[in-house]
Amino acid sequence: MSIEFQSQHDKWVKCITNSGTIRAVAINATEITNFLTQRHQTQLAGTKSLSEGILASLLLATYCKDEEKVNLNIQASGWCHQAIFDANADAEVRAYIIERPYDDIELPKDVGPWGVGLLSVLRTKHDESKPYIGTVPLVTGHLAKDLTFYWLQSEQVQSAVGIEVQLDFEKNIVTFAQGFLIQALPGASDDDLAFIEEHIRKLNFLEPESSQKRSPTHLLSFLLENQPFSVIEEKHLSVKCKCNLDRVKRSISLIGRSEIESMISEGKNTEVNCDFCSEKYVFTPEMLEELIQDGE
Repeated sequence: MSIEFQSQHDKWVKCITNSGTIRAVAINATEITNFLTQRHQTQLAGTKSLSEGILASLLLATYCKDEEKVNLNIQASGWCHQAIFDANADAEVRAYIIERPYDDIELPKDVGPWGVGLLSVLRTKHDESKPYIGTVPLVTGHLAKDLTFYWLQSEQVQSAVGIEVQLDFEKNIVTFAQGFLIQALPGASDDDLAFIEEHIRKLNFLEPESSQKRSPTHLLSFLLENQPFSVIEEKHLSVKCKCNLDRVKRSISLIGRSEIESMISEGKNTEVNCDFCSEKYVFTPEMLEELIQDGE
Protein backbone atom coordinates (compact mmCIF):
# COMPACT_ATOMS: atom_id res chain seq x y z
CA MET A 1 0.00 0.00 0.00
CA SER A 2 1.47 3.36 -1.01
CA ILE A 3 2.04 6.02 1.63
CA GLU A 4 0.28 9.38 1.47
CA PHE A 5 0.33 12.23 3.97
CA GLN A 6 -1.48 15.51 3.38
CA SER A 7 -0.38 18.46 5.52
CA GLN A 8 -3.05 20.86 6.74
CA HIS A 9 -0.57 23.67 7.45
CA ASP A 10 2.46 23.26 5.17
CA LYS A 11 2.21 24.99 1.81
CA TRP A 12 4.03 26.90 -0.86
CA VAL A 13 3.03 30.37 -1.97
CA LYS A 14 4.18 31.72 -5.34
CA CYS A 15 4.04 35.37 -6.35
CA ILE A 16 5.21 37.85 -8.97
CA THR A 17 5.96 41.52 -8.47
CA ASN A 18 3.57 43.97 -10.09
CA SER A 19 6.43 45.04 -12.37
CA GLY A 20 6.49 41.48 -13.74
CA THR A 21 10.26 41.25 -13.36
CA ILE A 22 10.72 39.26 -10.13
CA ARG A 23 9.31 35.87 -9.17
CA ALA A 24 9.32 34.67 -5.57
CA VAL A 25 8.29 31.56 -3.65
CA ALA A 26 8.06 30.85 0.07
CA ILE A 27 7.52 27.43 1.66
CA ASN A 28 6.63 26.15 5.10
CA ALA A 29 7.30 22.40 5.39
CA THR A 30 7.57 21.54 9.08
CA GLU A 31 4.92 18.81 9.13
CA ILE A 32 6.03 16.90 6.05
CA THR A 33 9.72 17.04 7.01
CA ASN A 34 8.84 15.58 10.40
CA PHE A 35 6.70 12.90 8.78
CA LEU A 36 9.47 11.77 6.43
CA THR A 37 12.37 11.99 8.89
CA GLN A 38 10.40 9.91 11.38
CA ARG A 39 9.49 7.37 8.68
CA HIS A 40 13.19 7.05 7.83
CA GLN A 41 14.27 7.14 11.50
CA THR A 42 17.14 9.48 10.68
CA GLN A 43 19.84 10.56 13.10
CA LEU A 44 20.33 14.29 13.82
CA ALA A 45 22.51 15.01 10.77
CA GLY A 46 20.18 12.96 8.58
CA THR A 47 17.14 14.78 9.93
CA LYS A 48 18.71 18.12 9.09
CA SER A 49 19.90 17.14 5.61
CA LEU A 50 16.71 15.30 4.65
CA SER A 51 14.66 18.34 5.68
CA GLU A 52 16.86 20.76 3.75
CA GLY A 53 16.69 18.56 0.67
CA ILE A 54 12.89 18.35 0.87
CA LEU A 55 12.70 22.15 0.86
CA ALA A 56 15.18 22.39 -2.01
CA SER A 57 13.28 19.88 -4.16
CA LEU A 58 9.98 21.66 -3.55
CA LEU A 59 11.53 25.00 -4.53
CA LEU A 60 12.64 23.35 -7.76
CA ALA A 61 9.18 21.86 -8.28
CA THR A 62 7.51 25.27 -8.16
CA TYR A 63 8.77 25.63 -11.74
CA CYS A 64 6.87 22.51 -12.86
CA LYS A 65 3.75 22.62 -14.96
CA ASP A 66 0.99 20.01 -14.79
CA GLU A 67 2.31 16.43 -14.86
CA GLU A 68 5.93 17.59 -14.67
CA LYS A 69 8.34 16.55 -11.93
CA VAL A 70 11.89 17.06 -10.72
CA ASN A 71 14.43 14.71 -9.20
CA LEU A 72 17.15 16.21 -7.00
CA ASN A 73 20.14 13.93 -6.49
CA ILE A 74 22.96 14.99 -4.14
CA GLN A 75 26.15 12.96 -3.73
CA ALA A 76 28.25 14.48 -1.01
CA SER A 77 31.09 13.99 1.46
CA GLY A 78 29.38 15.56 4.48
CA TRP A 79 26.16 14.69 6.29
CA CYS A 80 25.24 11.93 3.85
CA HIS A 81 26.63 9.76 1.06
CA GLN A 82 23.60 10.38 -1.12
CA ALA A 83 20.18 12.02 -0.90
CA ILE A 84 17.45 11.73 -3.53
CA PHE A 85 14.22 13.73 -3.70
CA ASP A 86 11.25 13.61 -6.07
CA ALA A 87 8.79 16.51 -6.22
CA ASN A 88 6.15 17.63 -8.70
CA ALA A 89 3.73 20.37 -9.72
CA ASP A 90 1.12 19.10 -7.26
CA ALA A 91 3.48 19.92 -4.35
CA GLU A 92 3.99 16.21 -3.66
CA VAL A 93 7.39 15.04 -2.43
CA ARG A 94 9.19 11.87 -1.40
CA ALA A 95 12.76 11.42 -0.17
CA TYR A 96 15.55 8.93 0.35
CA ILE A 97 18.87 9.32 2.15
CA ILE A 98 21.98 7.27 2.87
CA GLU A 99 23.41 8.73 6.05
CA ARG A 100 27.12 8.84 6.84
CA PRO A 101 28.24 7.87 10.37
CA TYR A 102 29.15 11.02 12.27
CA ASP A 103 32.71 9.81 12.92
CA ASP A 104 33.23 9.34 9.16
CA ILE A 105 32.43 12.96 8.26
CA GLU A 106 35.55 14.86 7.27
CA LEU A 107 34.94 18.34 5.91
CA PRO A 108 37.55 20.55 4.25
CA LYS A 109 38.15 23.90 5.86
CA ASP A 110 35.52 26.54 5.06
CA VAL A 111 33.13 23.96 3.57
CA GLY A 112 29.58 23.60 4.87
CA PRO A 113 27.97 20.46 6.36
CA TRP A 114 26.99 18.93 3.00
CA GLY A 115 30.67 18.79 2.07
CA VAL A 116 31.89 18.51 -1.51
CA GLY A 117 30.29 16.49 -4.28
CA LEU A 118 27.70 16.87 -7.01
CA LEU A 119 24.19 18.29 -7.21
CA SER A 120 22.06 17.05 -10.12
CA VAL A 121 18.55 18.11 -11.14
CA LEU A 122 16.56 16.00 -13.58
CA ARG A 123 13.43 17.59 -15.01
CA THR A 124 10.84 15.35 -16.64
CA LYS A 125 8.16 17.01 -18.74
CA HIS A 126 5.05 15.19 -19.87
CA ASP A 127 5.46 16.33 -23.49
CA GLU A 128 9.16 15.49 -23.89
CA SER A 129 10.66 12.04 -24.48
CA LYS A 130 14.05 13.04 -23.11
CA PRO A 131 14.36 14.65 -19.67
CA TYR A 132 16.66 17.60 -19.03
CA ILE A 133 19.43 17.14 -16.49
CA GLY A 134 21.73 19.78 -15.04
CA THR A 135 24.68 18.97 -12.78
CA VAL A 136 26.91 21.33 -10.81
CA PRO A 137 29.55 20.75 -8.12
CA LEU A 138 28.76 21.44 -4.50
CA VAL A 139 30.82 24.59 -4.13
CA THR A 140 30.16 25.75 -0.56
CA GLY A 141 28.63 22.74 1.21
CA HIS A 142 25.63 24.93 2.13
CA LEU A 143 22.61 23.71 0.16
CA ALA A 144 20.89 27.08 -0.28
CA LYS A 145 24.04 28.69 -1.69
CA ASP A 146 24.82 25.72 -3.93
CA LEU A 147 21.26 25.74 -5.24
CA THR A 148 21.72 29.43 -6.05
CA PHE A 149 24.86 28.44 -7.98
CA TYR A 150 22.88 25.71 -9.81
CA TRP A 151 20.26 28.17 -11.04
CA LEU A 152 22.92 30.58 -12.24
CA GLN A 153 25.15 28.01 -13.95
CA SER A 154 22.62 25.53 -15.29
CA GLU A 155 19.54 27.69 -15.85
CA GLN A 156 21.24 31.10 -16.33
CA VAL A 157 18.80 32.66 -13.85
CA GLN A 158 19.89 35.16 -11.21
CA SER A 159 18.47 33.83 -7.95
CA ALA A 160 18.53 34.10 -4.18
CA VAL A 161 17.72 30.98 -2.13
CA GLY A 162 17.24 30.58 1.60
CA ILE A 163 16.65 27.38 3.58
CA GLU A 164 16.11 27.30 7.34
CA VAL A 165 15.63 24.10 9.37
CA GLN A 166 15.55 24.13 13.16
CA LEU A 167 15.65 21.01 15.33
CA ASP A 168 14.84 19.95 18.86
CA PHE A 169 18.13 18.14 19.38
CA GLU A 170 16.97 16.16 22.41
CA LYS A 171 13.88 14.78 20.65
CA ASN A 172 15.44 14.74 17.17
CA ILE A 173 12.39 16.39 15.58
CA VAL A 174 12.01 19.33 13.22
CA THR A 175 10.57 22.36 14.98
CA PHE A 176 10.64 24.62 11.93
CA ALA A 177 11.36 24.21 8.20
CA GLN A 178 11.08 27.10 5.77
CA GLY A 179 12.57 28.09 2.43
CA PHE A 180 12.39 30.86 -0.14
CA LEU A 181 13.39 31.61 -3.70
CA ILE A 182 13.66 34.97 -5.44
CA GLN A 183 14.44 35.10 -9.17
CA ALA A 184 14.83 37.63 -11.92
CA LEU A 185 12.49 37.22 -14.90
CA PRO A 186 13.16 38.26 -18.51
CA GLY A 187 13.13 42.03 -18.73
CA ALA A 188 14.50 42.54 -15.22
CA SER A 189 16.31 45.85 -14.84
CA ASP A 190 19.71 46.48 -13.32
CA ASP A 191 17.91 47.61 -10.18
CA ASP A 192 16.02 44.31 -10.03
CA LEU A 193 19.26 42.34 -10.34
CA ALA A 194 20.90 44.51 -7.69
CA PHE A 195 17.92 43.83 -5.41
CA ILE A 196 18.41 40.06 -5.75
CA GLU A 197 22.18 40.31 -5.31
CA GLU A 198 21.61 42.21 -2.08
CA HIS A 199 19.41 39.38 -0.81
CA ILE A 200 22.08 36.84 -1.70
CA ARG A 201 24.36 38.68 0.71
CA LYS A 202 21.65 38.50 3.39
CA LEU A 203 20.94 34.77 3.30
CA ASN A 204 21.42 34.48 7.06
CA PHE A 205 18.59 36.89 7.81
CA LEU A 206 16.18 34.20 9.10
CA GLU A 207 16.27 34.63 12.87
CA PRO A 208 14.64 31.78 14.85
CA GLU A 209 12.32 33.99 16.91
CA SER A 210 10.98 35.97 13.97
CA SER A 211 10.95 33.33 11.22
CA GLN A 212 8.76 30.96 13.21
CA LYS A 213 6.01 33.58 13.25
CA ARG A 214 5.98 34.09 9.50
CA SER A 215 3.53 32.44 7.16
CA PRO A 216 4.80 32.04 3.59
CA THR A 217 2.87 35.15 2.54
CA HIS A 218 4.35 37.19 5.40
CA LEU A 219 7.80 35.93 4.47
CA LEU A 220 7.27 37.08 0.88
CA SER A 221 6.28 40.53 2.14
CA PHE A 222 9.48 40.65 4.17
CA LEU A 223 11.62 39.42 1.28
CA LEU A 224 10.23 41.79 -1.33
CA GLU A 225 10.34 44.76 1.04
CA ASN A 226 8.59 47.71 -0.63
CA GLN A 227 7.86 45.97 -3.92
CA PRO A 228 4.14 45.27 -4.43
CA PHE A 229 3.32 41.75 -5.60
CA SER A 230 0.44 39.47 -6.48
CA VAL A 231 0.04 35.93 -5.18
CA ILE A 232 -0.36 33.57 -8.15
CA GLU A 233 -0.64 30.21 -6.35
CA GLU A 234 -1.05 28.69 -2.90
CA LYS A 235 -0.81 24.92 -2.62
CA HIS A 236 -0.71 22.59 0.38
CA LEU A 237 2.20 20.15 0.53
CA SER A 238 1.91 16.40 0.73
CA VAL A 239 4.03 13.26 0.83
CA LYS A 240 3.16 10.68 -1.80
CA CYS A 241 5.16 7.56 -2.57
CA LYS A 242 4.70 5.53 -5.74
CA CYS A 243 5.38 2.17 -4.14
CA ASN A 244 2.67 -0.51 -4.01
CA LEU A 245 2.44 -4.29 -3.83
CA ASP A 246 2.32 -4.77 -7.61
CA ARG A 247 5.46 -2.67 -8.12
CA VAL A 248 7.31 -4.67 -5.46
CA LYS A 249 6.18 -7.94 -7.05
CA ARG A 250 7.59 -6.80 -10.39
CA SER A 251 10.87 -5.85 -8.72
CA ILE A 252 11.22 -9.27 -7.08
CA SER A 253 10.43 -10.98 -10.38
CA LEU A 254 13.39 -9.21 -11.98
CA ILE A 255 15.94 -10.88 -9.66
CA GLY A 256 15.40 -14.18 -11.44
CA ARG A 257 13.86 -17.57 -10.76
CA SER A 258 16.91 -19.17 -9.10
CA GLU A 259 17.20 -16.36 -6.55
CA ILE A 260 13.48 -16.51 -5.75
CA GLU A 261 13.70 -20.30 -5.30
CA SER A 262 16.62 -19.80 -2.91
CA MET A 263 14.46 -17.42 -0.84
CA ILE A 264 11.62 -19.97 -0.81
CA SER A 265 13.95 -22.77 0.34
CA GLU A 266 14.76 -20.81 3.51
CA GLY A 267 11.13 -21.23 4.56
CA LYS A 268 10.92 -17.71 5.96
CA ASN A 269 8.95 -14.61 5.10
CA THR A 270 10.82 -12.10 2.92
CA GLU A 271 10.61 -8.38 3.77
CA VAL A 272 11.07 -5.67 1.16
CA ASN A 273 11.33 -2.05 2.33
CA CYS A 274 10.66 0.97 0.13
CA ASP A 275 13.68 3.29 0.19
CA PHE A 276 11.51 6.41 -0.19
CA CYS A 277 8.91 5.83 2.51
CA SER A 278 10.18 2.82 4.55
CA GLU A 279 6.93 0.92 3.97
CA LYS A 280 7.41 -2.83 4.54
CA TYR A 281 6.05 -5.44 2.17
CA VAL A 282 6.06 -9.03 3.49
CA PHE A 283 6.10 -12.01 1.13
CA THR A 284 5.45 -15.53 2.38
CA PRO A 285 7.07 -18.51 0.62
CA GLU A 286 3.63 -19.23 -0.89
CA MET A 287 3.46 -15.71 -2.37
CA LEU A 288 6.93 -16.18 -3.87
CA GLU A 289 5.78 -19.46 -5.41
CA GLU A 290 2.91 -17.59 -7.04
CA LEU A 291 5.40 -15.08 -8.51
CA ILE A 292 7.29 -17.94 -10.18
CA GLN A 293 4.06 -19.40 -11.53
CA ASP A 294 2.95 -16.02 -12.85
CA GLY A 295 6.30 -15.62 -14.57
CA GLU A 296 5.83 -18.92 -16.32
